[in-house]
Formats: sequence, structure tokens, C-alpha cells
Amino acid sequence: MTQDTQAKRTSTADAASHVSGSFALLVMAVFLAGAASLVYEIVWIRQLGLSLGSTAVAFSVMLSAFLGGLALGGWYMGRRSDLAPFPSMTLVRIEVAAAALGVLSIPALAVVGRAYVLIAITTSGDPLVSLGLRSLVALMVMLAPATLFGMTFPLATVIGGKLVGAQKAAGTVAAASSFGSAAGALLAGLWFEPAYGLFTSAAIGAGFNVVAASCALLVHQWAGIHIGALATASAPAGASE
Repeated sequence: MTQDTQAKRTSTADAASHVSGSFALLVMAVFLAGAASLVYEIVWIRQLGLSLGSTAVAFSVMLSAFLGGLALGGWYMGRRSDLAPFPSMTLVRIEVAAAALGVLSIPALAVVGRAYVLIAITTSGDPLVSLGLRSLVALMVMLAPATLFGMTFPLATVIGGKLVGAQKAAGTVAAASSFGSAAGALLAGLWFEPAYGLFTSAAIGAGFNVVAASCALLVHQWAGIHIGALATASAPAGASE
């Protein structure tokens, strides 16, 4: 009986350790996803300034797409995250898709700028209509990746809640996302964009997303096994007899 009790305690300790490690990986994934989103935001502003010819309009379009996408993603995933059978794998797919769309958004926005002549001809040279059409296309280009960014927080909160409890998970995930966003904005504005240019900066942001996806994949591989071990180890002794 003593050996069984000791083995049970060891199993519980090992499972708790792996769950803590899984939560740390989840926090890292959220931090990197937040950093990536602000890297994209900075390079979007720069590219839109070139494509639209107005910094004020560029900032307005970018902010509308970014905040609108965050709202859409949060609303959609907030309703469905509890229903996902493997939420950590859903997070992996979201981060990979965000990497792909994020890095492709820069050449797509550049195409919007180069299409100015065609749009001007189509709209009979009306500058307001031309600017409006270019802004609309740019908005659509940025809305898709921004929506993916918005899905990260509610999904990560659900995953974290299963690991450490909802209250601790919500606060830690929110803090990680905010710190990551601050770091991404600082790095992109002061280092990446001035040193490497727009496309490479976006590629670095995509790299952050890919590493975040790798962290989420490790969470998926570890967490299910050890959460189950915790539940079994903490069950009453009479339940297993």
C-alpha cells in the first residue's frame, strides 16, 4: 500500500510538473503571437502610407482593419473555443495561417498601391473614389490576418483554463498578449523595419507565429496525457478499486 501511495504521489508530481511546463509554453505562444501582431501593424502602416499616399488615411484604414479583425476573431472563437475537441491544435492552425497571411499581406498591399493607375482610369480620375477603393481593398487584405489574431486570446484562455484554472489563465494570458504586443511594436519600429525593410520585417513576424505554433503543438502533445494523469492520480482511492 505504501509503495502504491508513493507511486501515486510521484505520478501526481510528474503530471503537475508537465502541466506547469505546458502552461509556460502556452504563455510563450501567446507572447509571440502578440509580438507578431504588432510587427504586422507597424509594417502595415508603413506600406499603406506608400500605397495610399496619406499617413492619416493609412493609419485610419490599418486601425479599422486591426481592431475590426480582433473583434471578429474574438467574437467568433469566443463562441466556439469550448466546443473545439483539441483547442491546442486549433491554435496551431491559427498561428500557421496567421504567419502565411501576415507575410503575404505586404506584397498584397504593394499591389494595391501599384494598381492606382488602373483604379484611376476605372473611376475616371476621381481622387476621392480612387482613394476609397484602394482603402477598401487594403482593408480587406488586412482584415483576414487580424481576425486570426483575435482568435488567439479566447482560445488560449480556454486551453490555459484546463491547465491551471480559468482565473489564473485569463490574467496570465492577457498579460502575455499585452507584453508581447509592446515588445513587437518596439522591435518593429526601432529595429526590424529600419534595418531590414517591410517584407523582411513581416517575415520575422511570421517567424514569431511559427514558433508560437510550435509551442502550441508541444502543449497539445504534453497536456492531454498529463492532465489525464493528474485526474487519475487525484481520484479517491476507492474509485479505482
